Amino acid sequence: MFHVFRLGYVEFNTRNIEALKNYYNEVMGFTLVEEGPDGSAYFSSSTDHHNIVLNPSSVSAIARFGFQYKSDAGAKEIVKELAKLEIKAELKTDTKPGVSEVVEFTDPDGYQVQLFSEMSLASPGFKHSGIIPNKIGHLSLRVDSAKRSVEFYGKLGFTNTDWIEEFFGFTTCNTDHHVLNFFTSPQKGGMHHLAFELRNYGHLTHSMDYLGKNKIPIIWGPSRHGAGHNIATYHYDPDENMIELFTDADKYVKELDCFEPRPWHRDNPQKPKVWKTDDCISQWGTCFEKALV
Repeated sequence: MFHVFRLGYVEFNTRNIEALKNYYNEVMGFTLVEEGPDGSAYFSSSTDHHNIVLNPSSVSAIARFGFQYKSDAGAKEIVKELAKLEIKAELKTDTKPGVSEVVEFTDPDGYQVQLFSEMSLASPGFKHSGIIPNKIGHLSLRVDSAKRSVEFYGKLGFTNTDWIEEFFGFTTCNTDHHVLNFFTSPQKGGMHHLAFELRNYGHLTHSMDYLGKNKIPIIWGPSRHGAGHNIATYHYDPDENMIELFTDADKYVKELDCFEPRPWHRDNPQKPKVWKTDDCISQWGTCFEKALV
């Protein structure tokens, strides 16, 4: 069997490749590692060959995302394991720099998912200018049914950690409160938001100042969410993808089915549960004009 343990990269198609390259290089503080002959660009946060991939295109949309897994079995065996789970997958080789082979499949909402076991290291380290997040924290997707998506990714070993009523499901494959979450949305498909983890609240306030200097407005936040308890802010990238910057998120202890205790938890212990929308959006009772929909 195999164990998926982290979100490795997210890939975007974009109509405005230069603007998005500038955003990830100058604003987010990622390092441009490599450019392809087709104009694609590979950005690393610190050690991986890439964590963000940008492809020039006639449309702007999320293209695919990749999870790293660990297994004693080879990729061909992973394809067979997925077939037993009624997931039709395909082994592909040399599809992109830094990853020699991926196991690729399409989820129930049409999102293209890649599983990889190894990625070459670029090791540019953390830059000294820009927002400079620790890592990609989580990806949130619009789906037809959050319940169906939570069940599907459960086959890959993801654990359901929280709900906002019945329309928003949180899942994790490691100790982070959520790595992948799903929003039952009337809008057909597309990313809801991509989140980057910051070091602390000081880093978050510095990042908001940096966005302000770059004339990128904050559309929501800062405030502390309920599910996950992360202190979060949101803004749009040049393609109007919603980007979350967050810190202070809950850590999940699977063996105890609860979260590490924090002073701001209102439940003791804090366990996975179903939240009401008003209780979950802001634990500080903060109201904002822009809704996160």
